[in-house]
Amino acid sequence: MTITNLARPEISCLYGYESAGQMANTVRLHANEASWSGSGTPFDQPMNRYPEIRPEALRSRLADWYSVPRENLLVTRGSSEAIDLLIRTFCRCGQDSVTITPPTFTMYQVYADIQGAQVLKAPLVADDDFSVDCETLIAACKTDTKLIFLCSPNNPTGRLIPRATILTILEARRDKSLVVVDEAYVEFSRSNSVAELLDEYENLIVLRTLSKALALAGARCGCVVARQEIIDLLDRVLAPYALSTPVIGCVMNALLPNRLAFAAKNIKATVAARDELAEQLRKLPVVERIWPSDANFSLVRFHDVDVVREATADAGILLRHFSDEAGLSGCIRITVGSADENDMLINVLSNISVNTNV
Repeated sequence: MTITNLARPEISCLYGYESAGQMANTVRLHANEASWSGSGTPFDQPMNRYPEIRPEALRSRLADWYSVPRENLLVTRGSSEAIDLLIRTFCRCGQDSVTITPPTFTMYQVYADIQGAQVLKAPLVADDDFSVDCETLIAACKTDTKLIFLCSPNNPTGRLIPRATILTILEARRDKSLVVVDEAYVEFSRSNSVAELLDEYENLIVLRTLSKALALAGARCGCVVARQEIIDLLDRVLAPYALSTPVIGCVMNALLPNRLAFAAKNIKATVAARDELAEQLRKLPVVERIWPSDANFSLVRFHDVDVVREATADAGILLRHFSDEAGLSGCIRITVGSADENDMLINVLSNISVNTNV
């Protein structure tokens, strides 16, 4: 069998929407566009024309940056849209399942719930720095498990999944499930992308985003990297004109060599700031534990998380609280900020008195 046989039958035979063709140096009287450019738009390009159906120049530039063939990449509105596309393409409502490794990115669960796919859970091993237990994960899968989501580095724990673990899962589910490795934070780790394994594993899918490493969260641009036959399936489901003209221009500019060099400098600085912030946090009486991180954030457990919540809120500092999630009692995820923002946080936490014997 080919891996595309895992797709929903109705998607396999889907004939995608045929958008109005686009050719340079032509008179466009075929797409019901306005013949005039709207006033008041702050963008370089006129907004009266539809953007490219698929931004091919952007696709090529992203493929070059990620070192994959362009036919193995589909540009999406952030990697979150890619998660939705995958579940809608491969999971039949009320019949198929996905496997996740909580605590992890909650959108895997959300999109599965929207599609009506069952969510199977193989919890991370909290006592082992939230590692993935391969035996538990593989045992959790069923015959109808179409997708396995692995967030690496994981959100919110910050830990990179070892390459050997991913290989074990890929092998065990080679003809049974697609293994989706979400690498939203991989640039902040010391690991190469597992996309280099695509030639060997047809059931591997990799998600990338420009939100973190390129500081483009507001642009909403990411991509799916997979075998061409999978990309072609997803392309049928993805809405036409998915990326707006301003976003395409913004991202193309961000991928110029000088901008990528600027981003690389800031990624390096963020990693150094992450490690420095973690070291300062470890010294604070209010901190019970801080886990090692391969991302641009750290997961921290506090002795009295409610006191921390109140003190930081009073100071106007927003943190992400995870105390209500299984295995994360007292835990907060702290994003690495600017030097001034990090200093402000440390100052607020330093002034909290906590009885660690409670």
